Amino acid sequence: MSLNRLFWLISVALMLILLALTARIVSSEWGQYRRGARSVETVRVVQLIMIAMEKTSIERGPSNALMGGEIADLPQLSQKLQAARAQTDQSIAVLLNALRADADVRYAPAIRNIEYVKAALEPARSNVDRQVELPRSQRSSDEVSVAVSGMIDLIPPFVTAVADLTSIAIQSDPELLDGLTGMRVASSLREYAGQVGSKFTAPIVTQRPLTKDEVIEIGKLYGRIEQLRSLLNIQMRAYRNNPAYNAALSDLDAQYFGKGLPILGQLLQVGLISGGYELTTAELAARYVPPMASILRLRDVILSDLIRDAEIRNRQARNYLIATVVMAMVAVIFFFVLMYLVRQRVLAPILRATTLVTGLAVDNLEVEIPQARYQDEIGDMLRALQVLKARSLERISLAGEREMLIQQLQVSSNTDFLTGVLNRRAFFAHSEQQLAVAQRYKRNLALVLLDIDHFKRINDSYGHLAGDSILRNAVQLIAQLLRKVDILARYGGEEFIILLPEADLEQALVVAEKLRATLAGHTIAAEDGTPISITASFGVSALVGAESLDHMIRLADEALYVAKNNGRNQVVRAS
Repeated sequence: MSLNRLFWLISVALMLILLALTARIVSSEWGQYRRGARSVETVRVVQLIMIAMEKTSIERGPSNALMGGEIADLPQLSQKLQAARAQTDQSIAVLLNALRADADVRYAPAIRNIEYVKAALEPARSNVDRQVELPRSQRSSDEVSVAVSGMIDLIPPFVTAVADLTSIAIQSDPELLDGLTGMRVASSLREYAGQVGSKFTAPIVTQRPLTKDEVIEIGKLYGRIEQLRSLLNIQMRAYRNNPAYNAALSDLDAQYFGKGLPILGQLLQVGLISGGYELTTAELAARYVPPMASILRLRDVILSDLIRDAEIRNRQARNYLIATVVMAMVAVIFFFVLMYLVRQRVLAPILRATTLVTGLAVDNLEVEIPQARYQDEIGDMLRALQVLKARSLERISLAGEREMLIQQLQVSSNTDFLTGVLNRRAFFAHSEQQLAVAQRYKRNLALVLLDIDHFKRINDSYGHLAGDSILRNAVQLIAQLLRKVDILARYGGEEFIILLPEADLEQALVVAEKLRATLAGHTIAAEDGTPISITASFGVSALVGAESLDHMIRLADEALYVAKNNGRNQVVRAS
């Protein structure tokens, strides 16, 4: 083969390598641009969720005012409530349309949460309407509290949806972390501010002193509000030089913390002594709600700055993409010119450089590229090879970091955030494998479904933090008595599910009884030191033939239902 022909063959090979590397770089820049665009879209959807949550929370104000309003004010208060409800319905409809219009499957959990809120709105509003229909003298404090709590319970699904979409946005653009966290803190501050005001609704309607539980809950809400205010100082350090943010923060301190919160402090003092509040719920809303607008102004300042920065980064990514494409085209043209000059003048050095390029083509990054000695074409080539090597090393490093992040996200998606055990989705994934093995090799397999007895009563009596502590401690007690091969997962709320490989029904009953006795024999301390005793009801089923996992769970659930109806704190086998 002639040297000239060999040179052209080598030139073609180098050209292909250059095109491959260029395509890789362009693809990377394109991905960066698309992720930036996705982050902006997701932040806008997060904004819609927060608006819907805000409108749902604001609806509590006219609801509470109407339940405690005077007869003469009822028509005007009713009009305000209907207007607030219309705004809530419209914001939820806009949000659902935005979520469904996007084809991103990661939005599915958020859609389910918002649809749940939409369905739960009617029963919650019906509770309010029933109280309004009664004469004020016939409204009981407990029923008013239930109506208020029904509206408050609509907020957690919003919070979960915000967390899901925030995670998606941060995956696309990690620089959104501080701003999104600040938005969530501000939204939580607005919600807790609304909740603490709602705690006075039932006492004001019935003109009674605050109960001990109400005082404790109000104190907890005060503590959370102060924590969130402190968190703004810690989390939002990057915004300290932002004039708009500082102005909104000062307005928050002056309006809500300077005017709004002291109003509740005065009511708290009255509620501790006599219960003669000397105002209606409508008057409370008229005085307390306007200062809370400063919280939303702060959130909107953060949101505006967040979207602006995200759009700037997205435009930069677009510019980088365009520049990369242009540079790639220039590089290709330059390569042809260079090959022509090298063919004429430096054929021998090119043959040497071929070996280096071939090494880079197969990701052999150990190849030493000599330093350019002259400011000529050969020197340019050697420096270009140094750049290609550095970018390849950077690409490999980024790929490794991405794989590590994916693994961390997989672990997080399989784990229940509160108890640390498997979540429901992960349980089904593991259990289906065990069921297939058991059916194939004719092995025993049993399933235990347990439910903490009267858990709602514990939450209502001691607070949700005590309930969370009980769930974590219960999981620890249960896990200590299980084998390594057993699969423990949180099935939902206060329900847990256990799969016992190589265990028949009688063995599973023994295990369930041991768990029942252990839980019944332990007490867990609440935040104030009060010991809380817990019990659990158990339903047990076992594999008999070719039934599905859902069938086993249904049998165990039926047995659990019998255990609850028979007085709880007992183990019942599936029929």
